[in-house]
Amino acid sequence: MVKQLSGILLLAVAGCADASIIINQNIGLDPVYELTSRPAYRERIYVCTLTPFSDVYADAGRSERSARHKVSQRCEQGQGNGSIFCKTKDAVCTATSLDEDDGHAQNVLMIFDGSHQRGASLAISRDMPDLARYGFADRLSSFSIPDGWTVRFYEGISYTGGYYTRQGGDQEAIDFDNKIRSIRILKR
Repeated sequence: MVKQLSGILLLAVAGCADASIIINQNIGLDPVYELTSRPAYRERIYVCTLTPFSDVYADAGRSERSARHKVSQRCEQGQGNGSIFCKTKDAVCTATSLDEDDGHAQNVLMIFDGSHQRGASLAISRDMPDLARYGFADRLSSFSIPDGWTVRFYEGISYTGGYYTRQGGDQEAIDFDNKIRSIRILKR
């Protein structure tokens, strides 16, 4: 029941996401520049639950504090105002992110400016001779390559200079952190 309810809440919150909003890094939004369509955003949210007796109450918010408050209010609607079973401190919360990417993420190389596939990201579906055109030159710190793909990362523009070849999976740019200026997809 909790999984079903959380899934419904996540879908409801995801449906409210608007990719045209102005990005404010202070509220947990990371820009994702997608070369195949319009910009998309990855937004961090918190989902909290309270389970007095056999009832389950869940709600989501952009901050854990907000999600705890909202689930407490929802619980009090069912259990009564001031119920000892609906305290914000007793809520169980988890953080997750909403990806508005229209399902393209599985067929693109994702590069990130932070470690562990975090931070601003760039979705790449074709060769990129100059990452500076997208504000990503010398910023790559981690990446996610689709299974079966082989990608070459170059230190110079237009596929010049030293290079590093990697295959599918989530990886860190250990040997070439913040050194990459162009990318070529060798195999899909």
